[in-house]
Amino acid sequence: MRKFCFSVSLLCLLQATSAYAWSYGEFISCDAINPMPKITFTTSYGKLVHDLSQPLSVINSQHLAQAEPGWLTVGYATRSLQYSIWVKNATVKKIDDNTTCVMANDIEVFLGYQQPMIYVAKEAQEDLCKFSVVIRHEQVHQRINKLALDYFLPLADEAIRKAIADVRAVKVSSPQEGQEAMIVLSKYYRARLMPILEEMVKAVDAEHAKLDSLTSYKMQWNMCDKFRERQRREELLKELEDKIKNSDY
Repeated sequence: MRKFCFSVSLLCLLQATSAYAWSYGEFISCDAINPMPKITFTTSYGKLVHDLSQPLSVINSQHLAQAEPGWLTVGYATRSLQYSIWVKNATVKKIDDNTTCVMANDIEVFLGYQQPMIYVAKEAQEDLCKFSVVIRHEQVHQRINKLALDYFLPLADEAIRKAIADVRAVKVSSPQEGQEAMIVLSKYYRARLMPILEEMVKAVDAEHAKLDSLTSYKMQWNMCDKFRERQRREELLKELEDKIKNSDY
């Protein structure tokens, strides 16, 4: 009886061992067998283009144009921030029949601007002072965009490298799921980058709002008023000088 019980127990143990042999892959860490992937982090400020050919009606109808008080509505600057994270190359390693590791080898990250534009209505060119102030105003907007990128680039780079160091691979059921696994990795890295980008957008919006404040506009309007006053004074002085020269005294 004891021999029978022992045989039954041994048989059950062997069956259990056989039944759970497939679960070996569950105890494998894909990250642990994957070296640090190559990371290529690139950026660009883009080539700033000025479009001075559009009429005022077109400028005001553009969906990117910001409603600005006064004649500064004749111009606006686009914000063309772009980002991408691409798992360019990965290794698919089958661990057992139910476990496969998909390990990132080469990851490309881009954060920067593409095709930054400044639009100024062609009617603004009729008044050189107004035109100069509008151009300067929109160039400052683009300058804000560039300075924000300079500040946040190192933060984004650090966040991405930490995210990739934390998760270098994913585990799937079969090699056929390799493409889906790379998509999952990309989504994870983007999720880690998004808080940095959201903070950047908030900071940029705050600085743009300062530039578009009523106080800022008044200062810019006054520039042309003072310029015209100076021109009038110079014209009056010239007229007075001419009168003195042409007088009989």
